[in-house]
Parts: sequence; C-alpha cells; structure tokens
Amino acid sequence: MRYIFICLIFISFKTFSQGKFKLFTTIETEADFFTTDNQSNVYVVKKDELIKYNKSGKLLYKFSNKNFGDISYVDASNMLRLLVYYKDFSQAVFLDNTLSLNGEPISFDKIGFQQVGLVCTSFNNGMWIFNQQNFSLTQLNTSYEVSHQTDNLHNLLNIELQPTIIMEKDNRVYINNPATGILIFDIYGTYYKTIPVKNTKEFQVIGDWVYYRIENNIKAYNIKTTEESEFNVPTSDFSGFRLEVEFLFLHTPKGISVYAAES
Repeated sequence: MRYIFICLIFISFKTFSQGKFKLFTTIETEADFFTTDNQSNVYVVKKDELIKYNKSGKLLYKFSNKNFGDISYVDASNMLRLLVYYKDFSQAVFLDNTLSLNGEPISFDKIGFQQVGLVCTSFNNGMWIFNQQNFSLTQLNTSYEVSHQTDNLHNLLNIELQPTIIMEKDNRVYINNPATGILIFDIYGTYYKTIPVKNTKEFQVIGDWVYYRIENNIKAYNIKTTEESEFNVPTSDFSGFRLEVEFLFLHTPKGISVYAAES
C-alpha cells in the first residue's frame, strides 16, 4: 500500500507540473471557499452552510448551524470526522461523513482558551489550536485537555506572528505565517524549520512537497531537497485550489472546476 501511495504522489506531481489537464466537470455553485478529502469529495462553504459533493458534482449532504455565524474553516483531512470552526463565536463542531453532528459543540472560551485564531485536527482525534493571546501552539486530546503546548512562539522564534492557516500532515504541524514562511513543528509542538515561502494564500502538503498559491500561480517546494517548481494550470482565473491524487480542483467564477490529470 505504501508503494502504491508513493507512486500516486509521483504521478500527481509529474502530471501537475506538466500542466496536462482535461476538464472533468464544474460544480456550479457560489462559494466563499472550499476544500476536499482524500476520496476527492468536495466541501463547499457559503456563509453558515457546508455542502458536500462527490468529484462528479453530485450533491451528497448539507449542514448548517446558524447559531454560530459563518464558517471560518473546514478540516476534511479525516473524512469520517470533519472539523468545522466558527472563529467569530470561538466554537467548533465535528461532523461525520454524512455531515451529521458527531458529539457536542466545543466552546473554546468554556474550556479555558481565549482568542483562538486557528484550529485543525490532530492524529489522535484531538485538535491543534493557535492561541493569539499568548502566541502558543497547543494540542488538545479527545477530552479537550492539553497534551502538548509550546512556549510563546513570538519570543521563541523572534518573529512577528500573524498566522493564517494551520494543519497537521504526516506527523508534522504546519503554520502559514505570510511574513516569514511556513513554520513546521513535530507532533509534540517542537519547532523544526521554516519553509521560506512568503505571502502565500493557501497551501497543501503531499508527501515531501508543499504546494502553495501566490496570487494566481501554483508552486511547489520540496521539504527535503529544497527544490522549487512552478506549475502550469488550465486557467489563471481562480481563487483557490486543491490536489487529490489525479484531480485538480480550482475555485473559479463558475464554481468548483474539477480537472483530471492526463498522463
């Protein structure tokens, strides 16, 4: 299975870098942003509503909770336990693969965390949070108790911190800090290195490669070799992207355009 996974990563990287794509379908929908899971399902967010489609554009499920305001972030790295975050109300919920509630909503204020800026899932079904009050990175377990917590990262790294994205992938935690780059930590919160990619709008980690967007360009950086690449994409009129195996998803004025990579 590991060999197959590595091969799929290589195929995706090769076809993506060559820019050989054929339009598969377009999900015609309005969206504030979107994400995908590793089965190429698409999750579209419009204000307080989350809609799940398959890659062919078939609408599968909907979810909405108007009590918490607009959705700020969706982590679909575990398609059986999606994390939905409402920053304005400092609330989060977990959903199952049918977008039904999985447990009670989490109020960060009530569990002792003020000014939670960023949230993502962790490998142990817990969460990582970035606390803007003390610039710390904290891992919570399934009981929402602290498993690991860093010191003040502003002081530790001697940088200004205004992070925009946090994610965990393959036993590493990534924090996008546009002014300095993408910070990498291990699963215990220990700082590892910074990828010198500044002012990126979004990024995705696949294997040793970090794919990232700057304006309407998609580039990649190899964590191990520091190799950098820039990719040709089917259109320059897009505001978001995702790559899943051999499919490229672009947020375009028409909706979410799904492209199949051609070998």
